[in-house]
Order: sequence, then structure tokens, then C-alpha cells
Amino acid sequence: MQVQAFAEDIRFRQPLVIAGRVLPGQSVLCIEVRHGRHVAHAEAAGVFYRGESGPRMKQEVEAISERLPNDLLGAWREVQKMPPGGARNALDWALWQLVAAQRGDPAYRMAFLQTVKPRMTMVTLGVDEPHKMAQAALAYPMAKALKLKLDGSAADAERVAAVRLERPDVRLSIDANEGWTMPHLEWMMAALLANQVELIEQPLPATDDDALRGCGCPIPLAADESLQTIDDLERIAQMYQVANIKLDKCGGLSAALTLAHEARQRGLQVMVGCMGGRSRAILPAFIAAQWADLVDLDAPLLMASDTAPSATYADGLIAFDDAAFMPLADGQPASLSASLSPVRHAEA
Repeated sequence: MQVQAFAEDIRFRQPLVIAGRVLPGQSVLCIEVRHGRHVAHAEAAGVFYRGESGPRMKQEVEAISERLPNDLLGAWREVQKMPPGGARNALDWALWQLVAAQRGDPAYRMAFLQTVKPRMTMVTLGVDEPHKMAQAALAYPMAKALKLKLDGSAADAERVAAVRLERPDVRLSIDANEGWTMPHLEWMMAALLANQVELIEQPLPATDDDALRGCGCPIPLAADESLQTIDDLERIAQMYQVANIKLDKCGGLSAALTLAHEARQRGLQVMVGCMGGRSRAILPAFIAAQWADLVDLDAPLLMASDTAPSATYADGLIAFDDAAFMPLADGQPASLSASLSPVRHAEA
């Protein structure tokens, strides 16, 4: 088994502003794994607020690649011992592809799916002045669900109202990225209810979760930063109603499927999101999203470049051609990097 890894800096179409941060782009991990006559490619964005970056994830991959056995099941077992994060996510997905290739099946068959279907996805709008967020909402006329990034300032209520005024047709959720306080959440509730907001994602810092216990919020709360791995599930189930599962956080598709099952066992709805990245980064998340109640896989729409095969966005749905999950033989062209490829998505 041959593993090649490198880091690549990719850019957003325009800087993404969230609570407390401005993100001009991302440093991602790209890997290529060859086994026999098959080759697999994967990309991972990592978890930036845990200090993950392309170079750091590259080092993790290189460290484990020297001790991976040549048999795929043995290699998968070794990968599951890695700390959860982007490096494990990328290797996990590469091994999914290689096992599927040995069987001659598309990779989603490994998840007991006969096919993968388009799913409605949220489209994210970064923090901005209220009228600019309303304009941004109009830039996605076919979107059926919008997620507004909010920052805990007094303008939050105006932002929500401005977007709702221009887009009365969409499902609306908000994401505070840990940027609110409990008083701000309580103050915002009237505006959120008046504008039919259906979901509040990570309103408080993860360290302040206890303030949500028994708060009786009339809008479902989704745990994102508070839910990293399955070890957090029992705790967050006492305060949240939705588990936002991201493969970079929990360590890959294998872990995500287990986490989704356990979340449902605790009465939580399942949301599948992403930490960013291009189409190649969200391919495995699209498999997990087949069972999700909520899907937030719009990252390729926000990027200045994309990988091939790319996700398509139309009528508010994300989809991949079946060929994206098919085995790739060694020698077939599939560049690790697609930083020069134009974004060709249909408008969401």
C-alpha cells in the first residue's frame, strides 16, 4: 500500500465571517492511496479550532502510513486507533473506497445503500450587515434552506428579519458558532420565532452548555462544537435536540455512522455537516447524509475552486453522479489537486 499526502491552501470565493473569526480560506489535507490496481483520493478540511491544518494532518498521515499493513481490513483497524480528526477522516474514506473497489461496487454499497439520492441542503450566509445578508440570500434563488451565521451583536435580530423579508420561501436556521450568551439567546427568541427560524446551532460556548439544561427553548438546539465524538453524546443529549455530525470532528464515515445511530437511540435528530473543503471532502459525508434529518453540505458552493467529480446543486438539493463513488483503477487520471478547476456548480 502506497500513501501520498500533501497540504493545499484553498480559498473561499469571499472571506467567510463567523462569530469571532474571518476565514479567507482553508489549509486542507489531500491524500492518494494505492493498493493493487486501485487508487483512492480523499480530502479533509480538519477542525481549525482544534489547531488542525493541512501540514499538521499531513504529518499525521505520514506517521501512520509507515506502519499500515497491506491488507485493507488490517489497515482500517490501525486507522481507527488514530485520534479523531481530519487525517483519520481522509484515511478512513480512502480505505472505504479501496475495499469497495476490490468488490467492484460503488463505495456507498459498503453502507448498505442501493443508491444515493439528492438531499436538500442548507446554504450558508456569513455574518454581514443586514441588507448585505439579504442581498446574499437573493444570490441563491433556488435554495430551499438558508443558514445564517450570527455573531452575538445587537444587529443579529435585524439580520434575521432582513433575510426573512427577502426570502419568505425558505427554511431558516441560524448558527452562532459559540458566539452568544444566555441573555442574548433569550433576547433573540422573539425575533427568531417571528421569522420562523427552525434551528439554533451552537448558541453558547461549549464550556457553557450547562446553562441550556432545562431552558425549555421553543426552537430546537443543535450541538456542533459541543459534539466532537461519541464520547460527548450522553452529555449533549441532556441539553440539545439535534446532533450535528461532521466527519472531520468524529474521525470519518465509519465513526459518523455509529455516532448517528447512537444519537437516534438517545432521541436526537441527526444533522450531517462539514468543516468546509471541496466536493472530494464531502463525498463520504453525502453517504452519511442519506439517513440525516438535516443536511448542511454546501461548502463547495463557497469555495473558489473545486475537485472533480464535483457536487451539483439545483432546486435546493445536493447530488453526486454515481461515477463519483465508483472504483478508480491505477493509471486513470485523477489529479490530487484541482485548485485551478473552475467552480461549475448549478446555482443553489
